[in-house]
Amino acid sequence: TNAATGLLTAGTLDLFSVKTRDKLLATSLILFNQRGFGAVTTAAIAERAGVLEGSLWYHFRTKKDLLAAHIGLIQNVFAVVNAKSDSGDDEVIIDGIFRAYDVIWDFRYLLRDDFSSLLEEEDEAFHAVQAVNDFLDDWTEGRMRHAEIHGLLNFKENEVENISEIILVIGRYWMDFSHKKYPEEQDVKLRQKGIKHIFTVLKSFLSDDAVGLIEARLN
Repeated sequence: TNAATGLLTAGTLDLFSVKTRDKLLATSLILFNQRGFGAVTTAAIAERAGVLEGSLWYHFRTKKDLLAAHIGLIQNVFAVVNAKSDSGDDEVIIDGIFRAYDVIWDFRYLLRDDFSSLLEEEDEAFHAVQAVNDFLDDWTEGRMRHAEIHGLLNFKENEVENISEIILVIGRYWMDFSHKKYPEEQDVKLRQKGIKHIFTVLKSFLSDDAVGLIEARLN
């Protein structure tokens, strides 16, 4: 059902088995994305997953334990996505960007929510989620520079920060904005629209080869 409605991509759904622990991880990920980490109760997660709250507590004593598990998952998934990130092949570079945004939007609450108001600064979970956000910031700029080295992008040094910040805003907040603006639209369509926005930002900097690869992928 999740795959059909686009709540999570097939690649992320493949991370979860039918076991109770994984069902709770997938369900909480969807709810945190939809409502925000702070607004979701363990009771709501258990109800949506179709298990007793005691079963949730058996696997995850607190929401912070779910958060830690989600952080571990996104780190593992990004490691796989980035395995070929230093490739010089144009198609592999473009494909990696598309795949990365599937991951970013599947775990978007980690990047969107203000955890400084939800967790104590000395909390280990707070530092872990900050590390994920710092990684995304560095990753975005790094992918831009890598694409430039291989002739897919052409920009001036003083343009990098501004462009990457616009892309980061789309990555963090597009899905929530688009759900409000297009409440009847399926997630898969909104994701595609978000990717188009990212490449619209980059359009004047893209090589002809890059434009061709992106248009072929979008169509």
